[in-house]
Amino acid sequence: MQMDIIGKNVSIAEQDTFGLLYEDPLEQDAHDDALVVMTRRSLLRMALVATETATRFARERIDVDPMAWMLAPRRLFDGRSALDGCLDRDDCLRAILLHGLSIGLDADPDEIDALGEDDGDDHAFDEDRVEASAPSGSADDARRPQLWTSLLVGRSESDEVQAFDAVVADDRVEAEARLRARHGDALAGAIEIVEGFDPSLPLVEALVSSALTDMLVQVASDPASALAKGLSVSIRQRFAA
Repeated sequence: MQMDIIGKNVSIAEQDTFGLLYEDPLEQDAHDDALVVMTRRSLLRMALVATETATRFARERIDVDPMAWMLAPRRLFDGRSALDGCLDRDDCLRAILLHGLSIGLDADPDEIDALGEDDGDDHAFDEDRVEASAPSGSADDARRPQLWTSLLVGRSESDEVQAFDAVVADDRVEAEARLRARHGDALAGAIEIVEGFDPSLPLVEALVSSALTDMLVQVASDPASALAKGLSVSIRQRFAA
């Protein structure tokens, strides 16, 4: 995949793939160019999403120009382009999740937001049931959520599987039940589950994007934060045996 616009001898303004024209960034500014007022933080968000987009497309060999993805209107940004939409914090986070979890090239914002509200595990943890059954002042009252992560390298009947998973859970029993249920009995024994997150592990570096890594580091440092609430990550690679 090439990102070199000059090498293609086609300026951005000449690319009308999506029925829209954009200013050629290689030309001098014009007096009638649109002015965009933004904070430095907003500019960093746009740079972050652009980096994540290019990194994912290269990693997954997606035959789409990252610049074209940034300029095209997306449902993810309510019809705006990523260039405009990801200046906003919420839209920036949605774009990071879209690429970090490899959820296609576009999605409804509500679908991305739902990932943080319900991880969809079959063995979901019923907090209300625990609160009702635990007597006041018991040890359960002192429990705090923690980030639990797992690595899997195993073989099924038809292929080899590599996976990284993460959940926020109150204890190891809950975390193991949810993480092992994702991969079935055949691969359950190959899963290594630990409390916390180690971004330096080779398989983590291979599977997890830099933006998602940064997010998981934050969650590990404060598992009770709003960012951590309902967090559930599952990334898999399969290879023909």
